Amino acid sequence: MKNSMVARQPILNREKETVAYELLFRTSNKENTFDGSQATAEVITSSLDLIGLDNLTGGKHAFINFTAKLIKEGIPDLLSSKKIYLEILEDQKVDELFLESIKKYKELDYKIVLDDFIFKENLIKLVELADIIKIDFLATKSIERNKIMKNIKKYNSNVEFLAEKIETNEEFEEAWDLGYKYFQGYFFTKPEIIEGQKISSYKFTYLKLLEELNKKEPNFKLIEKTVKQDVSMSYSLLSTINSAAFGYDVKSIRQAIVLLGIGRLKKWCTLYFLKGLSKNKPDILFKTTLIRGYFADFLAEYFISENKDLFILGAFSLIDVYLERDIKDILECTSMPGDFKSALINRVNMSLSSRQ
Repeated sequence: MKNSMVARQPILNREKETVAYELLFRTSNKENTFDGSQATAEVITSSLDLIGLDNLTGGKHAFINFTAKLIKEGIPDLLSSKKIYLEILEDQKVDELFLESIKKYKELDYKIVLDDFIFKENLIKLVELADIIKIDFLATKSIERNKIMKNIKKYNSNVEFLAEKIETNEEFEEAWDLGYKYFQGYFFTKPEIIEGQKISSYKFTYLKLLEELNKKEPNFKLIEKTVKQDVSMSYSLLSTINSAAFGYDVKSIRQAIVLLGIGRLKKWCTLYFLKGLSKNKPDILFKTTLIRGYFADFLAEYFISENKDLFILGAFSLIDVYLERDIKDILECTSMPGDFKSALINRVNMSLSSRQ
């Protein structure tokens, strides 16, 4: 597997305490043909599922760059307003749909940050919605920075300023004297690269589907939509249900989902997800996973488990080996039942009542 890389750079307050991190896309690809939207998508998927957002930020806020396209498409909905700030890239076209989308996220308590800001008349409406505006100390001179701040305050007196690309103590002191609340730059520290195992989009889709299936009330329309969006997944599901093991003859994804039911869908999804992760692993690992999954499923026949699928518990007991990460960090990103997580993390038996 290739590694996914995200860089983080601390954002400090006036007491030089780290209060947040900006998350930045990094790639080992020398050509680096990613555009802004692709880079943000890589940061989000890495932060959510591969490395873990809290692992990257230590529980502090994350500044994540967003293009107008991603904002209008509703991508921030994937992330909690309590954990991230929406950082708007400086070269975005400001139209009515973009502004309406920003207003919506403001109402949902997301903080809006304007990056590398240079004052222009067409940005006034965006300025009025901003919570934090970043001024680039490397690209601007002192007189220009002062002028930008004065113009901004005419339209938004409550906005806070972040001095970015601070490289000397003199620049820090200047920004501090001018009332900047936040600071960022090489003077404090360079971006630190954090790596995690990268899951292909095919495997990532299986993981997201598995999360939906583990919810108390799975959304069948969303399950059907997710399967249909991935050709390999659609083929896999239809091949599975039309096999001799199930004995059905179906042609539609919806029919397959209904006939299999949540329990068997979970098993199918878990197996295909882990099988995909097994590509560069010893064969015995997947065989052991199957044994653990079906053994746990067999035990469910003799214990009352409140309709919980013990197959998932057995199969996921080796998920840390597949992803080469601490199992606690992995399970924090899933919707698996709490007692399952506790059993897997602490390696202790679950409390199950015997059938009468």
